[in-house]
Amino acid sequence: MLKTVARPSKLSLNALRLATVRHFHVATPSLGYKKWADLNLKDKQAFINQYIDLYKEKHPCSPSNTMHRTLVGEMEEFDDAPYVFGIVYNEIRSVAQGESLHNVKGRGALGDPDFEKLLFNGQ
Repeated sequence: MLKTVARPSKLSLNALRLATVRHFHVATPSLGYKKWADLNLKDKQAFINQYIDLYKEKHPCSPSNTMHRTLVGEMEEFDDAPYVFGIVYNEIRSVAQGESLHNVKGRGALGDPDFEKLLFNGQ
């Protein structure tokens, strides 16, 4: 003899699925570093000067040191912050938060943990 197995209706399957599925929302804490756009001019200039000093200390023979000094030569006089350093800042921030597609924490100039110390906390 063959037994007929009753198939549950679509309605009861959906009810079962809704009853057993639970959604949890957990906010993951970020490192809280501000983005370049969120910094005021004073903080941008402070980052730039500290970055240039640290870069020169770590890479004393690099031709980038001359380029950096040229870019910031009249920064305070014109009350400005060259945006190229904003790109550098945001990339260091991305590396620190594990979001960078191009650099890895612990490798290269932008992955150097000492540069992460120059970032501004968001709190």
